[in-house]
Amino acid sequence: MTNPDNKNHRTHSHTSCVVCFNNLGVDSRMEIYKFLREKGKKTVSDVVEVVGLTQPTVSYHLKSMKEAGILLSERAGKEVYYFINEACPTSGHDCVLKGVDFHN
Repeated sequence: MTNPDNKNHRTHSHTSCVVCFNNLGVDSRMEIYKFLREKGKKTVSDVVEVVGLTQPTVSYHLKSMKEAGILLSERAGKEVYYFINEACPTSGHDCVLKGVDFHN
């Protein structure tokens, strides 16, 4: 069932989901996502240790994921911590990925 009055909201959210899903279609980004989902806030160095990619490559992936709205970041001194954005970047509602079990 669709609500015709909600068409623009649904389309906007759908577009946002497509951007996130496409972004996570890169194996390295999915690995980063699963790591941050499990461990919480982590620095670039923490991610580098786990995924085995170079620091510039990890930084590139984190930037892309942040631009897609998948991740948020916060600075603490010289460190930048990245973590999962639990809300859809366009609607503000819970992200559809929030309830997904990536261990199966």
